Amino acid sequence: MDLCKNGKMLYELRRAKGMTQKQVAEQLGVLPKTVSKWETGHGFPDTSLLAKLSETLGVSVDTLLSGDLNQNMEEVGNMKKLKIYVCPHCGGFMHVMGDSQITCCGKQLIPLKASEVNSDHVMAIEEIENDYYVTFLHEMTKEHYISFISYVTFDKVLTVKLYPEQDSAVRFPRLYGGKFYFYCNNHGLFEYDPRGKKKMKNEKKSSLTALMSAFSRAYVYEHSENPVFSDEFARTMFLEADYKQMERYISLANEDVKDYVYTNLAPTPIGRSRFCEDCLETAIITGTTQYVILGCGFDTYAFRNNHKGLQIFEIDKDVTIEDKMKRIEQSGLAIPDNVHYIAADLSKDNLKEVLKNHGFDVNKKTLFSCLGLLYYLSRDEISKLFASISETGTDGDTVVFDCADGHLFSSGVPRVKNMLAMAEKSGEAMKSCFGYTELEKELEKHGFLIYEFLNRDEIQSRYFDKCDDGMTAFENINYVQAVWKR
Repeated sequence: MDLCKNGKMLYELRRAKGMTQKQVAEQLGVLPKTVSKWETGHGFPDTSLLAKLSETLGVSVDTLLSGDLNQNMEEVGNMKKLKIYVCPHCGGFMHVMGDSQITCCGKQLIPLKASEVNSDHVMAIEEIENDYYVTFLHEMTKEHYISFISYVTFDKVLTVKLYPEQDSAVRFPRLYGGKFYFYCNNHGLFEYDPRGKKKMKNEKKSSLTALMSAFSRAYVYEHSENPVFSDEFARTMFLEADYKQMERYISLANEDVKDYVYTNLAPTPIGRSRFCEDCLETAIITGTTQYVILGCGFDTYAFRNNHKGLQIFEIDKDVTIEDKMKRIEQSGLAIPDNVHYIAADLSKDNLKEVLKNHGFDVNKKTLFSCLGLLYYLSRDEISKLFASISETGTDGDTVVFDCADGHLFSSGVPRVKNMLAMAEKSGEAMKSCFGYTELEKELEKHGFLIYEFLNRDEIQSRYFDKCDDGMTAFENINYVQAVWKR
């Protein structure tokens, strides 16, 4: 018997019944601390108490012994037979147990069949204290909106009605088991099991760090009068609900949104973007005619570029490119003729061949940017990346990137530790950092010479001291420009 598993179930069942430990203890004739001991996995009820406990919590003795509520789903409330009806005329809805004939607006309704959530109907769930906080990446217009959401457990149906042009965030008490059902007025009923831990059907999930980087650039542009870097198109990468959800995630953690963005999220993507595009402007003056963005994420330089002769090649994994193209289409922006979006996995695909297949000229000077990329690669992967760039380009090509110094993982700076923890939690853990000498040797191995290297103090002096929003350069982060020489 797994006491922790059984204890968790006892705790959730008691909460689902709305009972306190004292009330359960009184029903069984034991002390409240005894119930607490069971729920924390430090013991289990005596067999003489199981019959009374099963009656109190509304489950079978077998379920109590197994710790698996699914065995009890048929016994209690018959929630598996729940059917949901929605009237297509008035929008009225109802939940019915078993077989029934339901009529509304003079017509008989048929029960809806729920589809699995997909990339167009995304539910995001945060566990806040003892509640589920649910938000939707879905527009809430008069023409297209989520009408209601229901949380169905083994003995309860909790429903919240939603309305167009209003916030779609909903809060439910976190009960044991259960599924969520929500209804889109245009696409019907959807279901989501928060216990499933499976990827949504047809889900296309872009890198969280890429999304947060774009959000940071958009937020700073909207809230700073004199920003280090201005990205007026970053906001177009988000639907209104999408953008608001990003803000909501931050505020849910009891953080002031602006303070958190300016302190933790924005300094690195803002500073490195400014550095890279400064390098690009200089490179164009000296003959660079191609710009390759590796790990492009939701970069918007293509729409801010004033150099019409510059060919731009943006490369990322297929899910990110697909997501980006969708966001561009939703924004109404027209893709310039000199821009090439390329879906590729450079751990498998040859960079030179991928670029040549999209019109890249290996004989023309190129700037390669690898912003926000090296942190998440192993030393071997970084070496292969530099090798592939050197094999692709020509004499005088430039590579620009940011990387962590050798003290990243031992840093005691709170926001650095927070950055590492966030990356780990998102499933994109940081892997690499470099001392200057190590980096120099690695680059020289592939024919690159460091042309410019900015440490944290130099980044602060060049960029952040000149803005007045209080943002400071991030500790343990360096910016590098290197040039390839035959």
